[in-house]
Amino acid sequence: MKKIGKIERLKQITQILLEHGMMDFIREIGLINFISRKRLEESIERRVEKIKAEDLRLLFEDLGPTFIKLGQFLSLRPDLVPIEFANELRLLYEQATPFPSKKAREIIEDELGCKLDELFDEFYNTPLAAASIGQVHEATLKTGEEVVVKVQRPDIRSKVAADMALISRVARLIEDLIPESEIYHPHETVNEFKKMLEMELNYTIEARNAQRFYDAFEGDPDVIVPKVHWKYVTSKVLVLDNVNGKSIRHAIDSNIPTEEKKDLARRFAQTMLKQFLIHGIFHADPSPGNIYYTQDDKIVLLDFGAIGWLPSSRRDKLIDMFIAMLKGDSEEVRKILLDISNFKGEVDMEQLDWDIENILDLYRHKTDVLFKEGANEEIMMIAIKHNITLPANFILMERALIETESVCTTLDSEFDFFDVSAPVIKEIMQIRYGPKAQAKKLIHTFQGYHKLATEFPHKVNRILEGFEERDFAVTIEHKGLRELEGTLELISNRLSFTIITAAIIVGSALIVLSTEQPLFGPYIFMVSVLIGIWLLAIIVKRGRY
Repeated sequence: MKKIGKIERLKQITQILLEHGMMDFIREIGLINFISRKRLEESIERRVEKIKAEDLRLLFEDLGPTFIKLGQFLSLRPDLVPIEFANELRLLYEQATPFPSKKAREIIEDELGCKLDELFDEFYNTPLAAASIGQVHEATLKTGEEVVVKVQRPDIRSKVAADMALISRVARLIEDLIPESEIYHPHETVNEFKKMLEMELNYTIEARNAQRFYDAFEGDPDVIVPKVHWKYVTSKVLVLDNVNGKSIRHAIDSNIPTEEKKDLARRFAQTMLKQFLIHGIFHADPSPGNIYYTQDDKIVLLDFGAIGWLPSSRRDKLIDMFIAMLKGDSEEVRKILLDISNFKGEVDMEQLDWDIENILDLYRHKTDVLFKEGANEEIMMIAIKHNITLPANFILMERALIETESVCTTLDSEFDFFDVSAPVIKEIMQIRYGPKAQAKKLIHTFQGYHKLATEFPHKVNRILEGFEERDFAVTIEHKGLRELEGTLELISNRLSFTIITAAIIVGSALIVLSTEQPLFGPYIFMVSVLIGIWLLAIIVKRGRY
C-alpha cells in the first residue's frame, strides 16, 4: 500500500475517534497531528469517560470493516474482554454497500483468466449479498449447475493493512502503559487476529475449509454443505453450489408454526454437537445469517472463513468434562481443565476446587439449565481468575456453543440442550466403545505385536553379532553408590582408629607391667600414643572422620 493511502486512512480513523470523544486516546497514540487546528480547538475540552460496551460497538461500526471484524473476533474471546463487552460485540454485523458489478466482473475475469461469457451461461449483476470483505453473485455454470460467486472487494486489502498497522501500534502502547495487560498478551492477540483476517482475505483457505466440512458431512441426511468448484477458485474468487434455503434469522423473525421452530432448533443444535464431538471441525461463527434451512428439513452451513479445530484427544477430554459436569465431579473437572490448559506460576488447587464445586453445586439438581444459565461459561471465568489460559480453539468452541444455545432458545423458549444431545451422545458412545472401535483397537494392538515379532529376531541377531565381533559395550550407571562408599569408609576409619588406639594402649601397658625394671616401658607407651595421634591426623586430614 502506498504511504499516502495509509496517511489518508489514519486521518479518517482519527476523525472518527474524535467524534466519539476520544481526545486523550488520540493524543496517547500519537495521532494528534492528524486533527486540524479548528477541530482541535472545538474538541479540546472533551474527555474520554469510561467507555461502555455499547459505545465500543458503535465505535467499531463507524471505524469500518477491519474493526467490525476485530469486534467479532473479541466477541469470541471472553477471556480477553469482559462478558458484557463480548455479548455486546456479538451484535456487530456487517452492513456493506455493494460495489459496482462491472468491477466484480473485471476481478473475476482477471483472476480466472478468461471472459465471463466463457465461464458462465448466466451471471446476475445484482449482488445476492454484500459484506465488508466481498460480495456474492448468483450464476449458472456452462454445465448447468446453479452456483454463487464470492468476489473480494478491490480495495479491501490496502484498507486492512492500514488498519492493522494502527491496531498493532495500540497493542504495543497498551503493553507499555499497562503492565497488568501482560496476562492478556495484547501483541500476541493482535497477531492471532491478523492471521485470522489474512485467512478470510484468502478465499483459497475458505475453500479448503468448506471442502473439509463437505467431506465430514458427506452422506449425512440432515446437513448440506455447498460443494466447492475448485476450477473457479482463487484468492479473490470462490465458487460454491447455490443451495436454496432461508436463513435461521428468517425463521426467528417470521410467524412459522411453533413446532417447526422447535424442530429447527433441535436439528441445528445436533448439527453443531456433531461438529464439536464427532468431526472435530466446527463453525466458529454459527450466527443466524450463516446457517440456513431448506424446505425438506435440512440444515445448510455457509461461510467458512472462521472455523475451529478439536483433535481427537481434545474431543475425548471435552466429552469427559461434559460428563463430569453432569455428575458434579469438581475434582475431575479441575483435572481435565488443567490438563488441556496452560498456566503461569502455581495454582491454588484448594481454591480452584472450591470455585468449581461452588458452581457445579448450583446446578447439581438442575441439569436441564446447566448450559442455559451458563455453568460452562462460569467455569471458563474461573480459569481466567486463576490465570489458567485455555486453548484458543476451546474458547472458540465455547463461544460457538453459547451462540448456538442463544439461537435455539430464541427459536424455542423451552429448549433443553441435554434432551436434544441424547442421540449425538449415543452416536459418540458407539464410535468410542462400539464393535468397530474395539476392532480398530484390537487391530492396532495386533499390529504392534506383529511389528515386535518381526523386528525381534533382527535385533537379537545384531546383539549376538556385537558379542561375536567383540564390539559390544555395556554402560552401567550407578546412582547413590558414591554416597554409600563414603559412609562405609567413614565407619571403617573410625573403627580402625578405635581398634589400633586400644591395641597400642593395652600393648604398652602390658609391657610396662611385665618388666621388672620398666626402663623402656614409659618410652614405648609414649611412642604408642604418638602413633595413635598420627593415625588420627591422617584420617581427619582426609575428611573421613
